Amino acid sequence: MALVLQILIAVALLAGLISVFLSAKNWHWTQVVLVLFVFLSGLGVLYLATKTASAHKKLRANIPRLEKELADAKAENEDWIKGTDEREGLRQLEHRLAIAVRDRGRVWRQVRPVGQLDAQKHIEVEVLQPQPHSIEQDAIIFAFEAGPPDVAEPDNGAQYLGEFRVVETSPTGVKLEPVHLLHARTGKRIDQSQGPWSLYETMPADRHELFANFSEKELRELLPAKALDEHVRHGTPATADDDQWDVIGLDENDERVGPDKIDTAVKRLYSRPLRDYAILFGELAEQRVVMLASIQAVAGDNRLKETALKSAEELGEFREEEIRNLAVDLTGMERDREAIESHRDMLLLQLKNAQQLIDAKLTENSGLAAALTKRQLGLLRYINSTAPAPASLNRIGP
Repeated sequence: MALVLQILIAVALLAGLISVFLSAKNWHWTQVVLVLFVFLSGLGVLYLATKTASAHKKLRANIPRLEKELADAKAENEDWIKGTDEREGLRQLEHRLAIAVRDRGRVWRQVRPVGQLDAQKHIEVEVLQPQPHSIEQDAIIFAFEAGPPDVAEPDNGAQYLGEFRVVETSPTGVKLEPVHLLHARTGKRIDQSQGPWSLYETMPADRHELFANFSEKELRELLPAKALDEHVRHGTPATADDDQWDVIGLDENDERVGPDKIDTAVKRLYSRPLRDYAILFGELAEQRVVMLASIQAVAGDNRLKETALKSAEELGEFREEEIRNLAVDLTGMERDREAIESHRDMLLLQLKNAQQLIDAKLTENSGLAAALTKRQLGLLRYINSTAPAPASLNRIGP
């Protein structure tokens, strides 16, 4: 292709030079130089354009391959970040690492609520120990009712009260406001709570060691039925139905093996999945707000539909009343029409009789007119026959 292009450029150059040489006999030398310069410039631009196109072609030939490599690299990065079915991603590992190594933070126990929630949903609590309590304003606090929960009656037992922000501090306590929207049940629970509360600077971490020394009977007394099975099964042989992320492997020395060597494990045990309750409660609160907004939107739509339905019913009643009134009007109009048609028929009959009378009178008048004319002609002949001739007609001569 390059050889053909070079040959074409050489032919064009030779043809141009011959044309300029032949034109030199009739043109001024300045015109010849100008045309030659334009011609050579055009050839240079053409040559550079071909080189540019060739360079672009070579460079663009690698674009599909580079784009595919980039897409593959992005997909691999997403897999490493989010994880796949075969391995956990960076986010899951960071989550597990944060749960495993984070500190519990400070805890204030035997905290007593003072009064109930006010109009701004604030509540004051009394912190007796330690003194000073060292709780800073705008700090985030997780509040729990002290004591074990009542599994039989969850609404009456101790429970998680929510995430609060410190809006005001005093030497003997703090004023709290909920971070998330309080629903009626939690608000009632806070108002009725007599304490004591436990305030945590950090949401307590979920750890396997918390329930390691409890028997199944004790677990049944402490935990709700929905969470009991996974706590009881923790550390027992895994089954085929267990999620692969909830299975750990042990070698012949009861040492844990890595996920990549799980196939070589001598024992495969079920490991209860740990949870970050601060994130879970936050997500549930967000979902609840979305659900409440959806409920309000649906309720608003229902009110609009009920208003529209009521308006439609009122309009239907109005139209039915119109139909009844129009039916009455139609009956009256039909009676009027019958009366008008009867009156019309009578008028037509009278008109017919009048026309007959007119025709008879016309016939009679024609006869009387003919008789009168005949009489007048007879009188005219009689007058003419009895009257003397005019004097001018009897004179003879001048």
